[in-house]
Amino acid sequence: MHRLVGLCGLVVSISVAAATPATQRAIRNLNSVFGSVTLLPELRNAVPPGKEQTAKNLLRDLDTACQRGERELGGIPDADKADPAVAELSAKLTEFQAFRDDLKKAIEGGAATSAAHDKLFREFREETKPYQAAVTAFRYGPQGSPQDLKAAAAQLAKLDALCKSKYPGIADDPKLSFQLNIEPGTWCATAAKADAIANSAISAGAAASLDRVVADVVEAKRDLAKNHGHVGVDERPYQLLQDRAGGKAKLEKQLKASLDAAGQPMPEKPFEKLDEALDAFAAEIDRLALTWAFEAPHHDGSLEAGAKGALAKQYPGRAVVKSGMLYEHATIDKNALGVPTERYRTGAVLAKAPGKWCEYREFTAHETYSGGGSYAAPRFTFGAVRFQKCP
Repeated sequence: MHRLVGLCGLVVSISVAAATPATQRAIRNLNSVFGSVTLLPELRNAVPPGKEQTAKNLLRDLDTACQRGERELGGIPDADKADPAVAELSAKLTEFQAFRDDLKKAIEGGAATSAAHDKLFREFREETKPYQAAVTAFRYGPQGSPQDLKAAAAQLAKLDALCKSKYPGIADDPKLSFQLNIEPGTWCATAAKADAIANSAISAGAAASLDRVVADVVEAKRDLAKNHGHVGVDERPYQLLQDRAGGKAKLEKQLKASLDAAGQPMPEKPFEKLDEALDAFAAEIDRLALTWAFEAPHHDGSLEAGAKGALAKQYPGRAVVKSGMLYEHATIDKNALGVPTERYRTGAVLAKAPGKWCEYREFTAHETYSGGGSYAAPRFTFGAVRFQKCP
């Protein structure tokens, strides 16, 4: 006589007449033990990264199930071993044992691989320390002169050779990259394209430097009225107005040096936007030049004469046609004890200059206190230029 028993998802046949009560109890126990273990075929022969703990947990469960199965089935009388349920559980035990052995090898192999991988990462970290700064710079947008960028690219070419010779195929590992603060796959990928990155950065930098000059001219034109027509003499827009051809020649030399370093040709019309901006700037100067008046109604013959001589030395080619003082009296600076330290007074000159307009410049005459109520000879400083009509 046989009856069916379902335990933990397994349905086995028990020969009621043949199986002793002890055997029936063993069958029920093993059905419960074996039914609690879920085999994961994807872990059997190789443990994927990140699944190490899952594999270890499964191996632990298999060890427990196999030990229990070996003990329970080993105690079944010979007369009951032919029972179908016993035979089925014996087959399941054999399956578990084989899976356990394979999984153990996979875990051991994975551990060995992990140890080797860890060793490789540590070796890479130590050997590539000299290239860390260059890699970091190139990963996040390299900056610097063309010479600096090419030098850094040459450094990374050595890293590239090392990656391909000693560390071929090395890749980032989330766990090790975090623990050791190293991303060898990313480093090697960066090194492989370092020269292209440097060339691109050099080309972009050259274009950006020219764009900045254009932007400065556009800004100077935009702010001309707000600044009462004044333009800084040390600034590029004024210098380009004074000598457009010479200024463009200097810019072209700088641009060509950068592009040569990157192996890039000069653009066909590199200064088209600059010429447009300078033309617009000059047109705005022409528009406003007729609106400005001379703004120095007071006079000091000595200071005005000194300013004319200083202007001739500092800015040759200018002939003063008008001068005056902005304020009637000088300003005196004093220290904490009330003793004078300097006397200064502001004036202005209007000078004929190369080009269609006169140049209006304000000046300050600085006189250092010498003691006894006297001051040293004045020294003159000049401010920005304003283009306006000559008298």
